[in-house]
This record gives sequence, C-alpha cells and structure tokens, in this order.
Amino acid sequence: MPEVVELREVTDRRDVIHHAVQRLSLGDLVALPSEAGYVLAGAALVEAAGRRFQACGEVATLLLRAADEVSDFLPQLPKAGLRIARRCWPGPLVLRAPAATTNGCVAALPEGSRAAVISNGQMAVRVSSHPVLSEVAKLARGPLLIREIEPSARPLDFAVAPWSDAALVVKDNVAAESNADARTSIVQFSSQGEWTAERIGATPENRLQVAACELILFCCTGNTCRSPMAESLFRHLLAQRLKCSPDDLTKRGYLVASAGLAADYGSPASHESVEMMKRRGLDLRSHTSQPLTDRLIEQVDRCYTMTNGHRAAILDSHSDLADRVQTLARDGKDISDPIGAGLHEYAACAASIEQHLVRILDDIV
Repeated sequence: MPEVVELREVTDRRDVIHHAVQRLSLGDLVALPSEAGYVLAGAALVEAAGRRFQACGEVATLLLRAADEVSDFLPQLPKAGLRIARRCWPGPLVLRAPAATTNGCVAALPEGSRAAVISNGQMAVRVSSHPVLSEVAKLARGPLLIREIEPSARPLDFAVAPWSDAALVVKDNVAAESNADARTSIVQFSSQGEWTAERIGATPENRLQVAACELILFCCTGNTCRSPMAESLFRHLLAQRLKCSPDDLTKRGYLVASAGLAADYGSPASHESVEMMKRRGLDLRSHTSQPLTDRLIEQVDRCYTMTNGHRAAILDSHSDLADRVQTLARDGKDISDPIGAGLHEYAACAASIEQHLVRILDDIV
C-alpha cells in the first residue's frame, strides 16, 4: 500500500510537494493530482523510474517545466506546434510528435526513460498548470514521466494498480471528482507538420485552431487610425493571395489583428479611417481598439509598427522580440499619424500603408 497524504489535511502544501520531490529523486513513483484527475509520475533522469514505467506497460508522457523547453525535447516540432505550446501551456494539453532517442535532450535520458516515452517513433509532452503537479515538476531535477490515471466514480482503491504502483499518493478531492470534459486534449503532429486533434478535452478544438495560427499584428499609438487600416487592408490582401474569404483566414493558418501602445479598450475606428476603407470596399465600422499588452506582444509571430518610435518602445521592455517586431515601411521611414489632419492626409496614409503591405506579403505567403 502506498503512503497517502490528504491535501486538505495538511497545513502547508509545500511540505507535501517537497516530500513528493524527494520520493521521485529516489526513483519512486508518485500519484499526483492534475488538471484532469491524477497522474502517476516518475523522475525521467532516474533509471529506476523509467524501468518502473516500462513495467506498467503504458507509454509515458514527458512533463516539462515550461513551454520553452519543448524545442529541447522535440527539436523538429513544426511552427504550429511551437505556437500551440506557447499559447496553450501550461494547461491540460498533450502534444505528440515524431521523435527519436537521438532527439535533443531525449538522448540524455536514461535508457529506461527513453524507452518509456518513445513508441513507434512518437513522443508526447505537456506542461501542467495544476498548483501541485507544476510545482513538483519545477522542483524536480529534470522532466517527469507521467501517465494519466483514468477517472473513476468509485472510491480510490490504493491496493490495486495503478495506485499500488505508487510509493506516495497525494490525494486531492477536486482531482478525484474530475470528469471526462476535464481530460487533457491530445494534438498529434505528422512528420509533414500537419496536426489533428486526436482527443478533445479541456482545451477545445477552436482554441487549438486559433493557437496554431501565425499571428500578424499591426501596431500604432491609439489603434483607431493607422493600425486598424493596416489590419483591414492586410486581411483583404492576404485573403486575395490565398484565394479565400477573409473569414476563412484562421482555417488557412493566419490570424490578423491590431493594437495600440496607448490605446484603450473599445474605441471605434476614426470616421476618416472608416471612410478610407469604405472607398476600398472594406468595412471598418465594427473595429474596437485594444492596448498592446505584454501577453499580446509575447504571442505575436510578426508585429509591424507604424514608426521607429513604436518599435523602440516595444523592444525597450521586450528586447528578445527584436526578430519579430519590425517597422511596416521597408525603407525605415515612419508612417505619420493623420489624426486631425483631414481626409486628404488619411487618403495619403492609407495609400502608403497599402503600398508597404503589398511588399511584406511575399515575406509571409
């Protein structure tokens, strides 16, 4: 019988977390609560844990500490997979993709752990958001081997497998009451880079579809003039290039948006901007402004700013995004703000934006 610790009965859950990490370091298996019930966990860098997982007869998932570790273990994961990882982790989502024992950091795992996580040339990875499981993963030395314990409506029986395979069970009533809707979603990537939702659980398919898209963002100051026009024009031009409706761009792998460094939420596009787009057969009346938040800029694949000052302001706090943030004008000049200058200046601004958008289209498609 395993040692059972009830989370609701402990004064400080950190003591339980440290105890679990200690048992894992010894090669023991530990049952831990997750977003979707329970998982059986072992330390991937401990050979004994890998052998125990092999004896269980089921393929393990590799639990990473953070999304930025995924390239270390799945270096061939396509860009769509990296985007899904960046935007959906931590959370109840498994990514499965082609892998080999010589792949990145996988080669550094003990033989037993490599055999436990790779099956038919595939390996599954995830990052947890559960406060206990994620903290154990962060404190453990290296990644964890985990496999889900199927939820059951019956009381937990610690005398039978898989519970009996664990040396320690961290019991949480919330996890025990987990239902099928809270199960992890599983996304499968092919060797050609295509993906399919193998199982839909807590992460819905429409969120996965959006998360896999290349996010192209246009940025100005207030998100009511220049960047909304750029967004509207580019969505139209991109749809023309792909021979699809602008409403179908997400299905084709693209998400186009705009924001402002000093914008509020919910302001409409300026009257003049609406008029400029109307002259091109585009409708900007439903636009509402949004500020450029840290979370938004960290999710972009390409960000085009209207001025060098906008780019400098973004990189001042996000220097690591220098390769993703560029000025829209390829000649390095600023696209001046037409606000308050009348329709003539708006017409010139819209024409300049459209000219530069045509030039960057070839970089994207």
